[in-house]
Amino acid sequence: MGSLPSILLERWRRILPEEAVTAAIEAHASQPPRASTTTTLRLNPLRGDPDETRAQIEASGARVVDVPWSKQALIVHASVADLQRLPAHADGDFHIQSLSSIATSVAFDPRPGESVLDLCAAPGSKTSHIAALMGNRGRLVAVEASRPRFFRLREVLRSLGAEAELHLARGEQFARANRGCFDRVLVDAPCSAEGRILAGEADAAADWSLAKVRRLASAQKSLLHAGIDALRDGGTLVYSTCTLAPEENELVLARALERYRDSIEIIDTGLPAALGAPGLDSWDGQSLPSELRHARRLLPPLEGFFIARVRRRVARLASPGEPPRVPTR
Repeated sequence: MGSLPSILLERWRRILPEEAVTAAIEAHASQPPRASTTTTLRLNPLRGDPDETRAQIEASGARVVDVPWSKQALIVHASVADLQRLPAHADGDFHIQSLSSIATSVAFDPRPGESVLDLCAAPGSKTSHIAALMGNRGRLVAVEASRPRFFRLREVLRSLGAEAELHLARGEQFARANRGCFDRVLVDAPCSAEGRILAGEADAAADWSLAKVRRLASAQKSLLHAGIDALRDGGTLVYSTCTLAPEENELVLARALERYRDSIEIIDTGLPAALGAPGLDSWDGQSLPSELRHARRLLPPLEGFFIARVRRRVARLASPGEPPRVPTR
C-alpha cells in the first residue's frame, strides 16, 4: 500500500488532532488492511419492527451497542459478511451504513409532511434514512445526475421501502427550476473523499490531489447556491461532504454567506458537542465568518465527514415608504 502524499499529511496536521493523523498513517501502513469485525448499521422501520430486528441480530451471537444520538443506529460486533447472511438484511430490515452518514440525516432532521429535496441522492443511504425519519409521509424528491448511480439509488430505495419522487437530472438545474419550493434541502456534495483516505482506503488516496480539491470546490459552490435557491423562507439546508479539505467545506460556505449576505445563516447542527470538532474560522491566513464554528468536522473513530446546517431567513417586510430589499444572488 502506498504512502500518503506529503502535502496531504501537512494539511491534515493543520486541521486534525495529531492522533487522527497517526491513525491514518497506521491504517495505510497495514499490509493488507485487516477486515473489520465491527460494523455500524441503521435499523429500518419502513420494513421491520426495530426491536425485532435488533433481537434477530443479537440472536446471531453478535454484541450490539446503542448509539446515544440516534435511536436507529447500532454498533454491531460482527463483520459485514456475517450480517449480510441474516434474513433481516435480505428483507431490508436494516441497512449497513457509516455513523457519519447517519449523523448527516440526523442533523437534517426531516419531519413527516414536509417537502424535502435531496440534490445528490445516490447511492441512497441518506435518502432512505430521510424517508424513514419522515415515515414516508410528505414529499421527498431525490435527484441524481449519473445514470448508473440513479438506477442504484432506485434499487436501494425499493429494497428499503423508501418512497421518493426520483429525477435523473443535474442537481443545480433541478433546484433552480424549483426555487422556493422546499422546506429542507440536502446537498451531500461530490468531494475528494479524504474521509475515506483517513480510514485507510488506498484507492481514494491514490486519486487525491490538490487540483482535484480545487476543481470540486467550484462544483460544490454551484450545488450549494442552487440548494439555497430551492429553499422556502425559514427553510433549512444541510451541506455535507466526506472530505476534510477547508476549500470544499468552510470556504464553500463562506462564499455562500458572502453571496446571500443576510438571507442565510449557519446554525448549530444539533449533534452532540463531543461528536467531532467545530468548523474552522480561519484557513491559510484568511479569517472566516465566526458562525462557521457551528459546523462539525467528524473525526476517527467515525469516518471523516463535514456537516453544516444553513437556515434561510424569513424575508423582512419593508416599512411604508422603504424600497424593498433584494437579496444578493
